[in-house]
Amino acid sequence: MVYLSFVYVVVLVAGILLGFSEIDFPLYIQEVLALLLFIIGIDLMMSEDKAEKIKNSWKSSMRLVMATVTGSIAGGLIAGALTGMDLKTAMAIGAGMGWYSLTGPYLAAKAGTFAGAVGFTSNFFRELLTIVFYPKMPDKEAGISAGGATTMDSTLPIIASFGRDLSLTAFMHGFVISILVPLLLFILG
Repeated sequence: MVYLSFVYVVVLVAGILLGFSEIDFPLYIQEVLALLLFIIGIDLMMSEDKAEKIKNSWKSSMRLVMATVTGSIAGGLIAGALTGMDLKTAMAIGAGMGWYSLTGPYLAAKAGTFAGAVGFTSNFFRELLTIVFYPKMPDKEAGISAGGATTMDSTLPIIASFGRDLSLTAFMHGFVISILVPLLLFILG
């Protein structure tokens, strides 16, 4: 699995480098993401005993959602206290839970450019660190929490490589977190 992590990092760096080039790439990001989710949906439902797996995955994902929300906001609170940042803003940054493209701009508009930059950067690194370190995590189910909202899209292929049951739990987790992030940002931001 170390090889797989290396491949993901190399592909990400290659994409970043190509993004700086003068080559005009057509951007079909939404379509590719939709296709990826479609393929994962097919893979999830090809397994036996679907109803029982969905029921078990739902229970696991809701426990993980509670842990992810609690840990993310508490982490923001602790980081805010240690750095002297406004605690409500720090909790909002933690409440982004990996959704950097929403958290950064939202906090920039609500709390200023510094908060937006920190919100974007910390949530971007949450996704990146999940991509790099998830394969090394000893408890793969608990490790889903590290990905936050990204577990239903960008980190899902990595999680899915460790089993269909994990991918269903991760998808449900990411889906619920993605619903909660805008609400929490509105409350805390």
